[in-house]
Amino acid sequence: MTTETFKLSRPLKTHNGEVTELTLVEPSARSFIEHGEPFTLKPRMNASGEPDGVIIDYTNNKAMMGFIGDMVQPRVDDILLSGVSASDYQRLRALCANIILAGVQDKNPTEPPAA
Repeated sequence: MTTETFKLSRPLKTHNGEVTELTLVEPSARSFIEHGEPFTLKPRMNASGEPDGVIIDYTNNKAMMGFIGDMVQPRVDDILLSGVSASDYQRLRALCANIILAGVQDKNPTEPPAA
């Protein structure tokens, strides 16, 4: 399983001690069923009024926190995860949105997959 590591700016206190980084995996469809949509995608327009990518609109932070809880392995209780700093949360939800949209990217795409 391919994972992504997120380094916290300050340790998070958990029942198993302090955590300085979170390991993230791709969520399953169950996360959408259980938590709803964590964000919406809105078209971004250029100066000419033509489509130029998308903007991620974080309209449901409760759903996003549910997704983050599902994606962190080993699991960290949602109540404890809500203790991350605001700046870490902003960066973490952006990373999680990228993983939700594109998956966890292979760090060594030229190497054959592990058996």
